[in-house]
Amino acid sequence: MKIIDTHCHLDDDKLFNQAEAVVSRAKKQGVVALFNNGDSLESFERILQLSKDYPKYCYSVLGIHPEFASKDDAYFINAYAYIKGHRNEIKAIGEIGLDYHFSKESSYVAKQKQRFIEQIRLAKELNLPIVIHSRDADFDTLNIIKQELPPKLDLHCFSGSNEILKEYLKLGLDFHIGVGGVITFKNSRVLKEVVSKNDLRIVLSETDGPYLAPTPHRGETNEPSYLPLIIKAISEIKNMNEEDCADIIYNNGVKFYGI
Repeated sequence: MKIIDTHCHLDDDKLFNQAEAVVSRAKKQGVVALFNNGDSLESFERILQLSKDYPKYCYSVLGIHPEFASKDDAYFINAYAYIKGHRNEIKAIGEIGLDYHFSKESSYVAKQKQRFIEQIRLAKELNLPIVIHSRDADFDTLNIIKQELPPKLDLHCFSGSNEILKEYLKLGLDFHIGVGGVITFKNSRVLKEVVSKNDLRIVLSETDGPYLAPTPHRGETNEPSYLPLIIKAISEIKNMNEEDCADIIYNNGVKFYGI
């Protein structure tokens, strides 16, 4: 089996400090590529360093997570300049989006929307896909996508309903959903329904390591070597051979990112 981890955070201290071992374990489990996603300007250097340390294995995705939306203009100017300066070293803009889980205060929401739109437009300018983080913000995220129409998008760690997914599919964009460890949780009824009812060709495999480890590692530090557990869960939901399932999802990642 060949598997791609389209969304992880090897720059996080929990994984970065043992990167060589993490990569070695991932390779033994059939993981052939990792996409490290930025969340802040401070994360960019490590992510690019990982791509240099593990060429054609670790790939870089740079963007500012919505939790940092309240940073001042200078912070974002510097982040955007950095991304433009490293255009040829990155595969997408991400993770970007909206997160209302901890606060729905109006000025904070407005800032998140502003920075999300800015980064979508940056991705369009640079002809790059976007990787979206959307938490408790399904309709606002969808409405911004309808407004901005980025040509390629990965809705990472998809948590929306099948009805929301149908609205994305109507837009006719190159649209994918990231499916990770949550698919193995007993209480993930909605995500399982989404995977069950939709074409596997829109699915990308991810871990979001070090977060959201799949069962039976739930609560532990997540890492790319756990991806086979996610593939197994998806294949069971789709009632198909595990290797055939992995092959489709692998090809989705290759096509989406052009690797």
